[in-house]
Amino acid sequence: MNKRNRVLRLMVIFAALAMVVSACSDDDTGTTAATAATTTTEGTEPTEAPTTTEGTEPTEAPTTTAVEETTTTEALPEIVYVNACQPDTPYDTTAYAPPAYAAAGGTVYRTGIFQDTTTDNYWAYMDPQSTVWNAYLLGPTKPALFGTNLPGLDLTNDLATSDDPGVAAADGDGFSVTVPMRTDVTWSDGTPITAHDVVFTADTVCQFALGGNWVASYQWAQTDEATGEFSDALGLIGVTAVDDFTVKFTWNKDPGLAIWPYSVGVAPVMSKAAWQAVAEDAKASEDPAEVLYAASGAGDASGGPTIFFAREAGAFAESVGNLDYYDNGRAVSSGGVDFTTGPFIGDQTFELYGDQSAAVLALKAGEVDYLYNPLGLQRGLLDQITGDANLTPIVNATNGFRYLAFNMRRDPMARQGFRDALAFMIDKEYITGSVLQGVAFPLYATVPEGNTSWYNAELADAWQAEITDLALDTRYDGTPFMEAGEDEELGTEDDVAYTATGTEARLHAAVSALMADGFSWPEGQEPGFADNAIVPGKGIMLDGAPVQEITILAPGPGYDPLRATFSLFVAQAAKDLGFNATAYPTDFNVLVNAVFVPDDEGNLDFDMFMLGWSLGNPALPTYHESFWAGKNDTLINDGNNNTGFNDPEFNALVEEFNAAKTFEEAYDIMWQMEEILFTQKPYILLFDTGIIEAYRSATIQYPFTNTLSGIQFGNGFPGLVAAAS
Repeated sequence: MNKRNRVLRLMVIFAALAMVVSACSDDDTGTTAATAATTTTEGTEPTEAPTTTEGTEPTEAPTTTAVEETTTTEALPEIVYVNACQPDTPYDTTAYAPPAYAAAGGTVYRTGIFQDTTTDNYWAYMDPQSTVWNAYLLGPTKPALFGTNLPGLDLTNDLATSDDPGVAAADGDGFSVTVPMRTDVTWSDGTPITAHDVVFTADTVCQFALGGNWVASYQWAQTDEATGEFSDALGLIGVTAVDDFTVKFTWNKDPGLAIWPYSVGVAPVMSKAAWQAVAEDAKASEDPAEVLYAASGAGDASGGPTIFFAREAGAFAESVGNLDYYDNGRAVSSGGVDFTTGPFIGDQTFELYGDQSAAVLALKAGEVDYLYNPLGLQRGLLDQITGDANLTPIVNATNGFRYLAFNMRRDPMARQGFRDALAFMIDKEYITGSVLQGVAFPLYATVPEGNTSWYNAELADAWQAEITDLALDTRYDGTPFMEAGEDEELGTEDDVAYTATGTEARLHAAVSALMADGFSWPEGQEPGFADNAIVPGKGIMLDGAPVQEITILAPGPGYDPLRATFSLFVAQAAKDLGFNATAYPTDFNVLVNAVFVPDDEGNLDFDMFMLGWSLGNPALPTYHESFWAGKNDTLINDGNNNTGFNDPEFNALVEEFNAAKTFEEAYDIMWQMEEILFTQKPYILLFDTGIIEAYRSATIQYPFTNTLSGIQFGNGFPGLVAAAS
């Protein structure tokens, strides 16, 4: 098991957005080359909405008392699969001599961030350090064959000659598509971007078995290590350069829209010249991926509107405008908006702030022009912006979600009854409406309501009703609910039966779910309901043995007070059922490391955690495979499925989705997957919020601001922002 450091993994989740999923944005036109893979984890998830600052002191993630590890999910096959890599060809080890990039003068785009960037290496940003903060810095530096125009979410060509991706056709034992590439596209060092760069990127992902967002960007077929036979899953079996400006992709099966073009077609392309010497050295090591990820990305060639320039840990980062960018001056029409691409800036700075209050003061004082935040501004700070003639606030729907996840490899989280019980007990409507005063709204489906093309309100509302409209005639012990009659004493002849609703019904449904799955309490210690309040249970047992302490990790109140608050209510819900549960709001970076990085024994040592995802490309949501497919288990291939969820029906639907040829077919399959997720609950969806942003309109301007997940989803539009006219 590869145990390389995965600190600050994604996952907007978002963010999700990724990737795990934020969209890997190639911000040339307001286009995003977003993939299922390119999701980012919460800080990484441009899913976050209005309410956060960051900056609690890092604390050690809590250790949990070990319990017997069991699982209710089907075991993965014993077959050992490996990537179906192409013949290994030697890399040119000529040292790369990058040009001396420098700011070109003119407009400086001054931006603020709330978590530090952690790498200058784009390879690492796509996997172990896939955070939204790294996306803001590095996302706009890489091209793709195709991108997605914002705000209309329409597919457009980038490196390809046409915006028509074509369809795969039968070709020998597989299916292939050939893509002609533009001959006028160049890296920032002036060299052409060619089909050989695409092949180099794909080959490196395959040969080094890169994980995270690379897995979904270049989905290679898997073969049985012993026999060489392909697995049942669809995947690439070849990426070849027909000539310098024509690339051919071949799959073992006919790919659907989720694979072509919305996976490899929008995947980032790396410079072969800049990285082949590093790759050759890495290939000779024991862990090629770790060596590749550890290499410096300083001087890397850019194929986007900005070029990485510098970063100082704990202080700032800087990019310069790629004024030789091949799409500078391109006319775009999308979502009813017409604009021309840049970049129009000479330099972009990323200043690090410890909290939103300080950053808003800097915005008001004219020290920065725009504040990045996947969570959006806190509503309490909006008052400081409203009415300031130099500033403009904006609000947009988000493309992500915040969630509670379970480690399904250990009890009690592995028990369906436990997850069902918590789903009944977490009163999302009360927490979002009364406690959080309406700044958030509860979620029951992972597809965001703001993504109107893919959202199914009928199903989402029905699932919400299963919880919120619960009505029971009998208690968990099977006896009817009774209230005292005129004698005002239970047990008399005039007692009246009634139907329980609200908190009382939720409690009894939760206890019933637990009892049906092996949980029990000492006699007389069962949870109860009296005087319109829960009487907590005590000493809960599983299969006759005491249940050890369970922990809930969540971002601290300085980073996201919403989830910090939610974690306390989740812990209390578990305590009401008799569990010894503790919430641990902690530093975001520590949290992500704790739930995605295997320990020395190769295990993920957590019980439950709260994070969020930014969901990559909303034009065709493809994140279900990344987050929940059994083949993407974090302990197997460094994928984003750290819960260990492995449901055969869900896995089969993933493959059907990948083969779907129409949006209508994909929509139907997606909501079948959603129903499995709602039923089995590897995640309990919690909430989302609209995203509030603000920029200094006295100094800068954007061609549009009404766009899903806001300006930050386009990585701050460094290829579009211009000086205020």
